[in-house]
Amino acid sequence: MKSRTILTTLIIAMILAFGFLSTTTGQTRKQLSVVIDTDSTRADEAQAIAHNLRAIGVSADVRIWEWNALKERIQAGERQMYLTAWGSAYFDPFDIIVPKFYSGDRGNYSGYSNARFDAALDRALRAVDNDARREAYFDAQQILYDDAPAIFGYSLMEVEAARSDVLNWQPSMDSRVNLHDVGLARGDTIVVGLYADKILTLDPAAYRDRPTETVIRNMFDALVTRTWDGKVVPEIAEAWKAVSDTEYLFRIRRGIKFHNGDLLDADDVVFTFDRVLREGAMGGRTSPRKGLLGPVEKVEKVDQYTVRFVLSSPFPVLPQALVHFQIVPRKYVERVGDEAFARKPVGCGPFKYVEGQFDDKIVMERFDDYYGGSPSIPPVGPARVKRAIFRMMPDPTVRVAAVKTGEVHIIQSVPSHMAAALVRDKNIQVKSVEGTRVYMVEMNCRRPPFDDPRVRRAMNYAVDWDAILRTVYAGNATRLATAFLPSGFGFNQSIVPYKYDPARAKALLAEAGYSTK
Repeated sequence: MKSRTILTTLIIAMILAFGFLSTTTGQTRKQLSVVIDTDSTRADEAQAIAHNLRAIGVSADVRIWEWNALKERIQAGERQMYLTAWGSAYFDPFDIIVPKFYSGDRGNYSGYSNARFDAALDRALRAVDNDARREAYFDAQQILYDDAPAIFGYSLMEVEAARSDVLNWQPSMDSRVNLHDVGLARGDTIVVGLYADKILTLDPAAYRDRPTETVIRNMFDALVTRTWDGKVVPEIAEAWKAVSDTEYLFRIRRGIKFHNGDLLDADDVVFTFDRVLREGAMGGRTSPRKGLLGPVEKVEKVDQYTVRFVLSSPFPVLPQALVHFQIVPRKYVERVGDEAFARKPVGCGPFKYVEGQFDDKIVMERFDDYYGGSPSIPPVGPARVKRAIFRMMPDPTVRVAAVKTGEVHIIQSVPSHMAAALVRDKNIQVKSVEGTRVYMVEMNCRRPPFDDPRVRRAMNYAVDWDAILRTVYAGNATRLATAFLPSGFGFNQSIVPYKYDPARAKALLAEAGYSTK
């Protein structure tokens, strides 16, 4: 009996050893199995990717989620492979590459970490000289390309539509709908269909969300603003200058009124940035926008119409950053409190709040005492329409139907397959502009199989993006080699996207120990 036990043990050991050797030598390999998670808006894309992966021997399924539920699971590190998009607000990698791929940063859901990549970004963020910044970003792009922490995808053109009687309308690269400049050939109320089921707040310090920002920036102004194609120009500030690499002075325009009649001065500017920078400054909560200010340490009053920004290190994108920080009235906020202010906001922008629900619509009316806005963006003066309404319309079919019937005047995010039909409608105008959002498939780099760069590179070679973009998005997209955007500073156009190469994908999977049959 004892000898039989010993023999059985030896046989089992030999089988296990043979299995191990077979796997490592390529004779017997395990099949790679993945679940691709997405929301319904990109379901067709996800199915096409799954089809590509099956062609190289990967067992691939698609799971459709409601986006907010999926996002919670992604942030908890519980999803394996998922479709995401990340927008840049600064036309600089600071606001897209750093949060998405820097070790441990706020948007780094994949768990990707590379000390060399972090060091390259650190060099770029510290550098004042543009050539040095560009060189550091070039290094970071090459590392990201080689490591492939995501299946790098594309950027889409921002396609929007408006009724033919909408005047002086132009989509913006940052997705903003700026109604101050827009007029109507007939009527005095303009209605916008937002690509959102809700906005988050009406407090300029309490959100990280593009639809929310679009609504807020029609009621509030910032020290600077941006033209539709990304140029930073003065708004509340008359001018600014860099005193040194870590100090900036901004001179404030005189005579600007808030909607409640209070005059805006340096105290309001200092209070606005203190609410964002100081821990717990918003009724015990810290602003989610704090990280967007990078190394800004404090904002000080120099005199009634001058403020000083003090930085702990150089931050060349500060003017771009300040586009996204709208000035609030210190006296009003202190009197009513943060919660009441978010429900009934008071700004100094072209429209003032009337009523609304975050998940339905927000109604505004023209502020007749408006100082006029940026002199660099005509027309200067009060808004051209008396009333503005933002309606929540997450379903693209509903948005398109609403603009065709005249229920709304402007709609965001027109799907490519619907845009062609709208172009043929003489009552509709369709315009597009280069987008600032990266679309990709992230992979959980913390655990197998995507802790292996060979597997991640294989995924990039396996996806036929050209076919997907041609069929799903009607060619209305630009392929990307990494998550760096062509519109951003430091983009290296010499790094070309992964080509569709199933044979190369199979070879990498086999090298990593996976079956390709």
